[in-house]
Amino acid sequence: MANLEKIIEQLISKPESYTIQRDSLDTYIKEHQMYLNPFADKIIDNKMFINKDEIVCNRIMRAARHNQSSLMILMGPTGSGKSENADFIVRNLPPEFIFWYNQIYGQSSIQLATSIIGDLDPNYLAQLSTADREMILDIYDDVLKALVKNNKKLFCIFDQGEHFSKDAFELITNSTNPYYAANRAFTGLILAVPRFEKHIEEWSESLDTMLRRALIREYTRPFTVSQRLEYIIRALVASKKKTYHELMKKRDFDPFDEDAILYLIEKSEGHPSTLNSLCYISLELVASISPDAIITESIVQEAWNKFPNKTIHQEAISWYKEKGLYQKQD
Repeated sequence: MANLEKIIEQLISKPESYTIQRDSLDTYIKEHQMYLNPFADKIIDNKMFINKDEIVCNRIMRAARHNQSSLMILMGPTGSGKSENADFIVRNLPPEFIFWYNQIYGQSSIQLATSIIGDLDPNYLAQLSTADREMILDIYDDVLKALVKNNKKLFCIFDQGEHFSKDAFELITNSTNPYYAANRAFTGLILAVPRFEKHIEEWSESLDTMLRRALIREYTRPFTVSQRLEYIIRALVASKKKTYHELMKKRDFDPFDEDAILYLIEKSEGHPSTLNSLCYISLELVASISPDAIITESIVQEAWNKFPNKTIHQEAISWYKEKGLYQKQD
């Protein structure tokens, strides 16, 4: 039976009121002279992800700028940095490109064409009659031709491309055909998880030689050992408003000690989202101990024990190994 006196003793030390403003993580970040969460989900520094896939991003940009191809496919497991690399590419598009982004959920070719046109010019789509809408694929074709005449190109990012229907895939593949000499009006970048590769193998069999050659397939790569350290340092740089070389020369890894960093390098195995999550969970754990505590190896070990996505992590590591993407790791 519960002891009422002991329960009262436990409760009497509690504050009379609570507030969500009293967050130990906020206090910890301030104590360590950080201005924001260094391990946010998205890019917080232009170098954060591009160092990992600089070659891939250069190939994609080159293919788009020099009309080498109009359809690139960037494949990688969940959390491997596909969206982050795509964001970097978009920020560096030449001025003649008009950008369009959407997630793919099994749309038909008509639905996809309608979505693209509607996002480019909602007023134009609203003015179309029912008869016009039945000719939406022809209108989409006319839009691409008009872009070429105006020295513009459409750059489309199709996120979650594993949900493409064959019908919609054929639409964007056919969009890669040049309209005037070598001028292409359309460039597409599909972001997809590895299972999409099976669809590509099946669907590309029916394409002619030119369209098959237009497909450029790239894979996201895991961080090398040195890039894992660089990722952590660049995150701290962005949060502390200091320079990368300043922290590196001083070996200023605060709030991490060196053993913690070595454990993060080993345990993440180069998978970006795993490294990011372990760093953030470690921050949460150490903040609950003391504002001036340091993240040690034991803290990171506890973070790994609490890490909720071990299955996703293992699937990613298995895929990296299957593709031989660790062969050139340092």
